[in-house]
Amino acid sequence: MAATIGRATTMPDQFLLFSFKTVNDFMDRLLRNKLRCRNFFSSPLFFSSMVKNFPVLCFYLDKQVYFHFLKQFICILLLLGTTILVNSQDAARINTAGSFQSTSLSDSTATVIPSTEKLLEDILSVTGLQPSFTLQEAHVLNIEASISHKERFILYNPSFINQINNITRDKWATLTLLAHEIGHHLNGHTLRKGGSSPALELEADEFAGFVLYKLGATLQQAQKVMKYIAKPVASSTHPSREDRMQAISKGWHRN
Repeated sequence: MAATIGRATTMPDQFLLFSFKTVNDFMDRLLRNKLRCRNFFSSPLFFSSMVKNFPVLCFYLDKQVYFHFLKQFICILLLLGTTILVNSQDAARINTAGSFQSTSLSDSTATVIPSTEKLLEDILSVTGLQPSFTLQEAHVLNIEASISHKERFILYNPSFINQINNITRDKWATLTLLAHEIGHHLNGHTLRKGGSSPALELEADEFAGFVLYKLGATLQQAQKVMKYIAKPVASSTHPSREDRMQAISKGWHRN
């Protein structure tokens, strides 16, 4: 039997705004979040308000459906409570995911990557080269070898280096890049006109592989950076990713 919730003038004020024909109608509307009662449903005190006024509401219900209504009401409380719990857990996961990049590098277990200057010193120490070029931050796209007024430079964009370090999470990627640019200088590429070409890039990659072996890198560590900076297909200035990784392998196996 369906009970009718009337508009009795003696009912609490918040129930005067309800207009439900049956208890089932009331429960259905409650589940669909469509109560219109002075923001009653959206209030943070929703549960406490419902529990507080439940006895008064039930007083106006047909006694034959009292326990049926009670059962449905408890089920709804459990359902809504579960929904809030799941939503709060999802929000926590989103927040964690959103902060993952900024916090992971400061974690105590994260690898501490030496400065670019220190990495250059490591290369010079294993190759026996004299520091005949200057490492300098500059407004360049990534990293490049150049000559200005007969002075050799390795110019790098610190944002690019930081991005590479954050992605690879080790020192080998930056070491490969630095060794590659040193290879350009030692092979005389910076003295030529015409800019980059696939052949020149492969020579520098081979030198980088040679140096990375001496630094103690595995072949995979020496090649890793190419997965992020080299394109699958060759261009007029740079080789394909596969060719560059093979050149690094060739230099790595020269030792």
